[in-house]
Amino acid sequence: MRDNSETQKLAIEKPLHDKAPGKGHDLLFETVRALAAKAMQQGRTRKAASLLVSEAFRFADQIIADYEAEEPLAEPLACKMGCHYCCCYEVVLTPAEALLLGHHVKETYSEGAMAALMKKIDRNLRLRDGRGVEERAKVLHDTPCIFLAGGKCAVYDARPFVCRALHSLDGGQCKKAVMARRRLVEFTGYTHRYYVFQTAQAALSQFCAHLGCQTTALTMASAMKQYFERPGITIAWLRGGGVFTAQGD
Repeated sequence: MRDNSETQKLAIEKPLHDKAPGKGHDLLFETVRALAAKAMQQGRTRKAASLLVSEAFRFADQIIADYEAEEPLAEPLACKMGCHYCCCYEVVLTPAEALLLGHHVKETYSEGAMAALMKKIDRNLRLRDGRGVEERAKVLHDTPCIFLAGGKCAVYDARPFVCRALHSLDGGQCKKAVMARRRLVEFTGYTHRYYVFQTAQAALSQFCAHLGCQTTALTMASAMKQYFERPGITIAWLRGGGVFTAQGD
């Protein structure tokens, strides 16, 4: 058993792939790009846009599972049902991830669930819009992730890269940071998990940029509001349109 844990830092509105290692010279990076290219062989369709991201998710998840089967974790994760302190921080995702997530919601949510979701989105945006980072940190408890329901993620299978990467070995440390309403929280986690998901997201973003598709970092609530209010947004994105506006732009 090898201990490859280290202290990580999570900040409000921090893109996951900013610190991705080995860009362009990493086998994982190139494999994700190859999967993305294969997904797009069928053309610039809604199905291809979803497959583009879902295949990257599937591959990254499998890499983690295979690695941890060979190298059991030195310490168990503190994450469990009902532990959702990291869900109080703003989720940052790429347009490609937002499109897959929006499609998943449209396919799985009832009319009533959609109405409730839109109310959550509007409330979070109302409490956060126009506020600086320090001010937004003060309303962490009032603006949890729009997909947090009953203490668990309502879109777990389609959750973004950052949500797949985040984990902790000390739940008490996470709780303390959120209760203190800090804009930056330090927690102990495994480096291989961050490496895999950061690199996969960076590879996917580079591929999308090569296609001429928007790769602007977005916050969850803002991205979902735009997705549901703009018919045809997926095709417009595939055609190279700047379809999403980042919060604050």
